[in-house]
Amino acid sequence: MQQIEVQSLMRGTQFSDGHDDNSVLIVNDLPEQLLLMQGLLRKAGYSVFTAEDGLEAFNLAKQEHPDLVISDVCMPGVGGLEFCRLLRSDYQLRSVPILLVSAQETDTANVVAGLRAGADDYLEIPFDSTRLVAKVARLLERSRLEANYRDLVEQASDLIFTQDLTGRLTSINAAGLNFLGRNSEELVGDSFSSIFGLVAVDLNGKGSANALHHTETVPELRHQFIAKRASGEERWLELTISPIRNRQDETVGFRGIARDVTEHKRAELALRDSEERYRLLFESTPQPICVYDAETLRFLTVNEAAIRTYGYTRDEFLAMTIDDISLPDETSLSSSCRHQTKGRKTIYVEISSHPVIFDGKNSELVIINDVTERKLLDERQQLMHASLQQSAIEWRQTFDAIDFPVLIVDLEGTIRRSNEAAEHIAGAQGEQLVGQTVAGLGEGQPWKKAGELITRIRETGVSVSEETRDETTGKTWAVTPFLVSEFGSVDDRAILIAQDITKRTELEASLRQSKMMSLLGSVVAGVAHEVRNPLFGISSILDAFETRFSDRTEYCRYTNVLRDEIGRLTLLMEELLEYGKPSRGDVYPVSLDEIIRRSIRACLPAAKAANVTLLNNVRDSLPPIMVDRRRLSTVFINLIENAIQHSAPGGVVTIEADKVTEGTQDWIQCAVKDRGRGIQQENVSKIFEPFFSTRRGGTGLGLAIAQKTMEEHSGKLLAGNNPEGGAFISARFPLPSEVKAGG
Repeated sequence: MQQIEVQSLMRGTQFSDGHDDNSVLIVNDLPEQLLLMQGLLRKAGYSVFTAEDGLEAFNLAKQEHPDLVISDVCMPGVGGLEFCRLLRSDYQLRSVPILLVSAQETDTANVVAGLRAGADDYLEIPFDSTRLVAKVARLLERSRLEANYRDLVEQASDLIFTQDLTGRLTSINAAGLNFLGRNSEELVGDSFSSIFGLVAVDLNGKGSANALHHTETVPELRHQFIAKRASGEERWLELTISPIRNRQDETVGFRGIARDVTEHKRAELALRDSEERYRLLFESTPQPICVYDAETLRFLTVNEAAIRTYGYTRDEFLAMTIDDISLPDETSLSSSCRHQTKGRKTIYVEISSHPVIFDGKNSELVIINDVTERKLLDERQQLMHASLQQSAIEWRQTFDAIDFPVLIVDLEGTIRRSNEAAEHIAGAQGEQLVGQTVAGLGEGQPWKKAGELITRIRETGVSVSEETRDETTGKTWAVTPFLVSEFGSVDDRAILIAQDITKRTELEASLRQSKMMSLLGSVVAGVAHEVRNPLFGISSILDAFETRFSDRTEYCRYTNVLRDEIGRLTLLMEELLEYGKPSRGDVYPVSLDEIIRRSIRACLPAAKAANVTLLNNVRDSLPPIMVDRRRLSTVFINLIENAIQHSAPGGVVTIEADKVTEGTQDWIQCAVKDRGRGIQQENVSKIFEPFFSTRRGGTGLGLAIAQKTMEEHSGKLLAGNNPEGGAFISARFPLPSEVKAGG
């Protein structure tokens, strides 16, 4: 019946291979059960051996050394429980996992008896085939883990052993065998105490094993002793013995670890010897030495030198604290302080303190050095040094407070000192500048001009101040070197000053430009006014002539030329009048996007005629600007028409705007970009001058009028070439402070 049940469970069950390296010994006196389990495990990929009673199985196990044993509990002769005890008592087979199976002895008492006999698991018959394979796999896996643990034990440098409840060795690792110079067969069965001759490990007069058996009171035993290696060398070992418990939490043996602590013991002995030498050194040292409690600050001991220096007896010291020898306004624990002797004499001392353990207390060992004479001399020197340092600080503060670059250089141009303004301009710290040459700070200004002037002053001995402009940054610098003498030498140093005079030069240029523009505006306005009346007369006569001789077609070519020239002169007069017209100052907040859209609409006919596309990239989220709407429209119409005129057919003119910051000022910048030939470098500074034009037939007043209008709005025009080709002209409008705060 049992066979039928097992076979029915096996139907349809598939097992994977891959366990050929694992062998299983099956012990059962029932051939049908033996056959079923043998077939089941072989299908699962295991190598299987079989036996029909416990004695036969034990002999086979000693011969084949299986990885796992499956044994029936009830068998004639040697039963399953006795077979377990045989395996566990054998040194070579004691670690083989055992799985007991039974169809009769299945109650809890029998299961516990099997586990106590040494079995690792218990399985009732009938059983599920998958469960059997799973238990086998789990026990083999646990066996592998235990084997790894045994390998670790074998490789350990400590002596590791196990013993049974009677104190007999059941195992010892390779380190123990090597230490004793004996093999395991000679040692197993003997007691660890007798092997090492231990007689002082008994905790309660009953022997170590009996003491450790009552683990509720003695969970662990520790003992140090001297043992001889097989070579005869004596070594200190520290022994730790702890109980081994089974699954029922019963003590079944003991585990011991003996660690070689010879070096530690030697250090302890050396420490004792060192402490004696320290005591002699402590008393004979000529410097005062004391030890005080780190918590209460009370003296724990002092040497003879401390008694001589301070005048107190040893007993008086032990009744005092470290604070009692310090002046009231001094900190007794500082490295340098003043102390007071018993005779009220003040002495200057230097203290070095070291944490120590003294009489089991956290303490400080203090070495005191009397430096009274040296301290009085130092105080006089410090007064002199303080005066010099104050002078140096004041000089340095003054030097750094100068808001323009100042360098002290030798006549080779090598930097010796620099102020903060020079370091900021050079983009380096002072220690990085020292040792560099002025010319080596860069190709830009003011360093290039400074290098030239240092060379000139070295050759001629004459200081010359010159102005120079940095084309990259647009800044103008006034560079001046001064010859100085230092430490009694003559003319071996120079003070180099570089002042940024950009704003001053721009202001001077703006003032000259304003005067010229004002004068020129008055002149051109007067000329335009005087010319406009005769021009109107000529135009009227031409109208009458064309009416009178309208049928004379041979005159058309002449009248057309006259008409074109009158139109050009009329446009010129209008531009001259616009250029000379003063601003009324009527400004209002206006959306830049709205002005750009209107200007683009006005320029669309010209763009269409030139086959040029106008692209508006101006965002409507920009803050409003304060301008005269009509005059500003004229500015952008001029800029867009100028870009159209310099674009090739099929080109694109892009208008874009954004918020930019220059220094502390925020601007709204609107750029008109074309893709033409660009502006020649020599013409960049001229294109806003009146009557300057590179286009044939141009009046040269469009951009000049735009520039004048931008200046009236406190803005400015900037011109240049795009990196990708073509030119740009940017109009910048200052952003009002209330707009900046709101934005």
